[in-house]
Amino acid sequence: MNSLAVNLGDVTKIKTGKLDANASSEDGEYPFFTCAQKPLRISSYSYDCECVLIAGNGDLNVKYYEGKFDAYQRTYIVEVLPEKRNRLHLRYAYHFLETYLDTLREQSIGGIIKYIKMGNLTDAQIPLPPLAEQKRIAAILDAADALRAKRREALAQLDALLQSSFLTLFGDPVSNPMGWERKTLASFIGDSFRNGLSPSSSGEVDGKVLTLSAITSGSFVGSFARVAKFDRVPSGNQMLTRNTFLICRGNGNREMVGIGVFPTQVEGGVCFPDTMIACNPDAEKVANAYLQSVWASTHVRNQIASGARTTNGTFKVNQGTLGAVSIPLPPLPLQQKFAAIVESIERQKTTQRAHLAELDALFAALQHRAFRGEL
Repeated sequence: MNSLAVNLGDVTKIKTGKLDANASSEDGEYPFFTCAQKPLRISSYSYDCECVLIAGNGDLNVKYYEGKFDAYQRTYIVEVLPEKRNRLHLRYAYHFLETYLDTLREQSIGGIIKYIKMGNLTDAQIPLPPLAEQKRIAAILDAADALRAKRREALAQLDALLQSSFLTLFGDPVSNPMGWERKTLASFIGDSFRNGLSPSSSGEVDGKVLTLSAITSGSFVGSFARVAKFDRVPSGNQMLTRNTFLICRGNGNREMVGIGVFPTQVEGGVCFPDTMIACNPDAEKVANAYLQSVWASTHVRNQIASGARTTNGTFKVNQGTLGAVSIPLPPLPLQQKFAAIVESIERQKTTQRAHLAELDALFAALQHRAFRGEL
């Protein structure tokens, strides 16, 4: 496939969304796209179109959407120019932009919260074979992506089973129908709160550090770690252990602030960054699996949201806010029973993730070939 590459800005119009404080995680008829994978909901909409949405900061991601929606100010909305619809197929552009994410990450700028500039998108070079060829390529990639979607659905069903098991054993943490005593996080972590250590541009100490993406999905992803240089050797309590509860300290997306997980795989010599707060719960009072599950509940999320503060579009929580979060605390044997259920389900999820990884590798290979003219 020999095709001319053009600037994306020559065949599309690209605009940004807006900041709207009325978006929530549950209410509203229309999706409100932010930098998170899952959109919020909102009661009104500003856009009604077929487009590609690109998260411009935080965890960069690309989505295809058609219909009514609203979008966060750092979300880019890409539409095919009406007069260019005979030159560019939007599903083809969507798959191209997925492959272009690594380049966008390399081009991102900023401090703790990285972001991409409009020019990074308008100047992106997209190959343009004939429209029929674009549609053929998009159809192949859509079919391969559908297989991945089925595997992700299987994982979602396992997550639903886990949530159902939690509610059966403990009830809804908001209403607390079983009357469990409520305890603050501070009451069972002692003085173990601490911040991590972020890399330094002038550092000379070699090391390895997690990125924030390792925890913001709500599950630990150990592959999100990178080699870095520090201005000092990380202390022992800034290194990962299986009993280290990692909490997101700040993010441009309120929904990600305060997310907390335990590492499920621990590689020696990896520390966590200053964008995370860590603590070590008392194992005689709370089981890790129970804490991570109840921490993701609406009951806890509402407490964190009310305590989060924003500066220049970045939401943050501090140790005092986190320590004051209260949770129902059932008897430890019941928590341990739940932990055994979690372990069983996690084994099944590990198998499903392995299958998904194989499909992801196949899909990536197809994408690579597609935009090199080899598909």
